[in-house]
Amino acid sequence: MLHVWPSTLLLLTLCCGIGQAELKSSHNDTPLQSRQRSGTRRDPWKISKLITDLSLSETVRTDLVVKYGYTNVVSDSMVTPEMAVATPQVKAKIPVKCMAPFALVMVDADAPSPYKPTARSRLHWLVVNANSSERLHEGDEVVPYEAPNPAKGTGPHRFVFLAYCQFDKRLDSSSIMPKKRDNFNLASFAKGLGTGKPFAGSFFYSFNR
Repeated sequence: MLHVWPSTLLLLTLCCGIGQAELKSSHNDTPLQSRQRSGTRRDPWKISKLITDLSLSETVRTDLVVKYGYTNVVSDSMVTPEMAVATPQVKAKIPVKCMAPFALVMVDADAPSPYKPTARSRLHWLVVNANSSERLHEGDEVVPYEAPNPAKGTGPHRFVFLAYCQFDKRLDSSSIMPKKRDNFNLASFAKGLGTGKPFAGSFFYSFNR
């Protein structure tokens, strides 16, 4: 089985050739640059700035297993758009403490650009009423899967999977369907479920040259 592992050297090489004009004009590091400067992987959610950018109440302490075909995607790694075309399989890495059903969300935290994320968070996938934490992708698909396809030249985007407990409550898909994919409010969605935080998550970087 093929595993995709993060490589700081690869990320540096890829990032340095992308968006140089934007990079020079910006006074703030992008999430990827912050990760590279930190020199540590103690808390990738904090280093990547996802806790702040997605208004999460705390770091995500449990990983999701995200599988594209035969490839297991390691959280905080780089994935090419070509690898992520098909809908993935997603499951919790360890047993979940709450009862089914479950909800699964995938967003682009950097749409349309990490330097100007005016569409944050762009909703790429929304599944609710999943009956098993071993098959979070199998439920009622409220918003169909949209494969990662960042605009060329915008650099690496953070694509994030988050899983939530529904606390033994089944949801009506039509009542929670968002009017648009852009600017999906994760905090509001979580509040509607009766929880302030996901029970597990995973994320990867992806970009187009």
